[in-house]
Amino acid sequence: MKHSIRLAFVLFISFLSVEASGQETLIKIRKDTSSSSMKTLFKPHKLTSIGVSLQSQLLFGKGGPERSMGLQVHLNNKLAIGIAAFNSNPRNDDPNRYTDEPRRRFNALTMEITPMANKVFHLSFPLAIGRIQEEASLINYPAYPGTVYQPNPYRQADDRFNNGPRALGLQPGINLEVNLFKYVKVFGGANYRFAFGEEKTHGMSKAAGTIGVKVGVFDYRRVRGANAR
Repeated sequence: MKHSIRLAFVLFISFLSVEASGQETLIKIRKDTSSSSMKTLFKPHKLTSIGVSLQSQLLFGKGGPERSMGLQVHLNNKLAIGIAAFNSNPRNDDPNRYTDEPRRRFNALTMEITPMANKVFHLSFPLAIGRIQEEASLINYPAYPGTVYQPNPYRQADDRFNNGPRALGLQPGINLEVNLFKYVKVFGGANYRFAFGEEKTHGMSKAAGTIGVKVGVFDYRRVRGANAR
């Protein structure tokens, strides 16, 4: 009798175990078999190369020529991010300096996209966003009517912009680049500078042509996980 009870108890426990493993419920919790990584609308490319370069360029157009110096960091030889400073050259159209074009400067963050940088001839698309400053309108005028302007040797260069108008600048462009050597590129192109803000002046917005040179390492591939050339 005891043996029969023990046998029945073992069979009952086995039955419950089988039922539990195959039990169906109203609400099912299933294991997520999808990828553990988050899905995004834009998939960033793996960093395979990095570089850095110095850029010098000359802009010519309305308002006189401008000189520019910039520093860029290159990612995957397609995207460059950096900073640049544009400064207009002084003009002396009038000996008494009544009709000079005011000096301007444009300090900006830059971004440049170059889809096919490894080709000898290729296009690039630069964009600069920053602050435009123009020298104060009376800085070139003499203190008294009929007197010739005499520059103050103690005046600092930045003083001319302290009280002048300022605006937000946005400068897109397009360049044709040529890979002269592995570490040297030359380029020429065109851009347009837009000015926004209450203090913007007519001369801040301008179209310009540009020529320049880039010197640096553009495609250094010894990045962890990258394949060697």
